[in-house]
Amino acid sequence: MRAAGATRGQTALAISLDGAVAVAGGTALAVAGAVAVSPLAPVGPVRAFDPARGLSADPLVLAAVFGASLNGLVTHPARYGWNWTLLMETEGGYGSWPPAQMEKLVSGQPGVTGWSTFAFTQIPIDNHEVPVLGLTRYQGSVEPPTTSGYPVSGPDEIELGTVTLRTLGKHVGDTVTAGTGRLRRTLRIVGTVTLPSMGLALTDHVSLGRGAMLDDGTLLAIQGLSPQLLQKEEDQTAAAYPAFPSAVAIDLAPDADAGLLAARIADANPGTVPGGEPGGTYQQPRVLGAAIVNAAQMGGQPLALALALAAGAVLSLAVALLASVRQRRRQLALLKTLGLTRRQVRGVIAWQGSIILLVAAAVGVPLGVAAGRWAWASFAVSLGVAPVTVIPGLALLAGFIGLLVAGNLLAAVPASVAARTRPAAALRAE
Repeated sequence: MRAAGATRGQTALAISLDGAVAVAGGTALAVAGAVAVSPLAPVGPVRAFDPARGLSADPLVLAAVFGASLNGLVTHPARYGWNWTLLMETEGGYGSWPPAQMEKLVSGQPGVTGWSTFAFTQIPIDNHEVPVLGLTRYQGSVEPPTTSGYPVSGPDEIELGTVTLRTLGKHVGDTVTAGTGRLRRTLRIVGTVTLPSMGLALTDHVSLGRGAMLDDGTLLAIQGLSPQLLQKEEDQTAAAYPAFPSAVAIDLAPDADAGLLAARIADANPGTVPGGEPGGTYQQPRVLGAAIVNAAQMGGQPLALALALAAGAVLSLAVALLASVRQRRRQLALLKTLGLTRRQVRGVIAWQGSIILLVAAAVGVPLGVAAGRWAWASFAVSLGVAPVTVIPGLALLAGFIGLLVAGNLLAAVPASVAARTRPAAALRAE
């Protein structure tokens, strides 16, 4: 081959290719065989006492991916529906204002890059009472994030939370019937949406995967209301209808003064609600949905689980190496007889442990990442949040390096046992 013009690299590849294919095929058969016989293992009398019979997977990387994704959800408001910089609400969702008045307060203000208004109420959808958000865009696309399909772009379109979508037994592209009587309308489901946990106080409201979002003009039509009711500032009857806008969501440039704009809007809409409770228009802080609060209470549990699993894996490796040294005393004695020093024998054991960890990482990390992505996507869909998976690449790399170092440190014990092997005693029977 060299005489025919092959380079050293090509020659080496040709010679090693058969071996590489054999190793890859053997590995695939070993994994398939292990999975196939796992339900039968262990065999013999010990089977009755084994606490973990059958097929199992090491969830080390899965826990790390799931934990990082959970932290990413809690620290990124857009993933749980708060996809704007500033939100102002009026009288717990029951108040409203003429659109022209809000446009004067927001449009053209320094730092405003986009804004929309929201209205909150409940309407029957396929005979289920569903909390809804009515959206009106004024500048840009300031709205809760769409997680599948596409955003509402006109009348007779609706987006549903994933939980409500499952409850209704529908899919994106299907139609639903909203409203009752002569006001009933057929709406097409164009996507799924993650909704903010807010709306009408002391009553059912949109939250994460629960509820729906549609154009506010369509919502008003379903309730038999006319937008003209809000055109006159002196008309006070509009506040009695929660389908009129009661919140304004504003996107601001990074250097804009959100507090100054919030004060300007609040000062222009003073007032109180019945019962002496505070009213007017006020800044609404970000609110985590109850499901996210419950999930966030897990805190560092996924990381703690991952660390515990890593410690268990390293200890198992050390025990396996010690058992291997005891089983291979004659081979080690023969190597020392042929001239291996104690240091070289320690090196043999250290490389054995390192190769086991490298093979485990090469197989386990990709499978763990895939399993982690699937587990988080399923969990996110069940909550109704944006299914964004975070893969902590640096953390996984650091964890593997730490695992490798810890494994080699613990391997020092069986390596010392191997180095102290006495050839004469081990080979006496030979």
